[in-house]
Amino acid sequence: MHCAAYTIRIVPYCSTSRFSLTYPIALSRRPGSNHAIELLRITIAEQGRGFGRAALRLVKLAAFELLGAHRLSLDVRGHNARAQRLYDSEGFVREGVLRDYNKAGDRFESLIIMSILEGEYRG
Repeated sequence: MHCAAYTIRIVPYCSTSRFSLTYPIALSRRPGSNHAIELLRITIAEQGRGFGRAALRLVKLAAFELLGAHRLSLDVRGHNARAQRLYDSEGFVREGVLRDYNKAGDRFESLIIMSILEGEYRG
């Protein structure tokens, strides 16, 4: 089965340390599904300035308006309360937990699965 992948890059107006993404925003169409897209990565260099919210809104716009998705999903580390609050406030719904999914040093981390559907996005 064919699996298309998309990468969206957001480039700051000028290159400063005040606004930059340390990684591109990466979206992937889920294998076996032609209407589900997964947000693979979004990392903001400077937190607390609204850049993450702005980037997430661009991701939602791209997924639903440009790529025609019905579903946009992501996972977030269980200890990352800041990101969880952002995703909650942007309409993402918690679907479940992958308990002790990643090993980080000498401990395990859980991942929370979240998604937003096209109808929820359009409100």
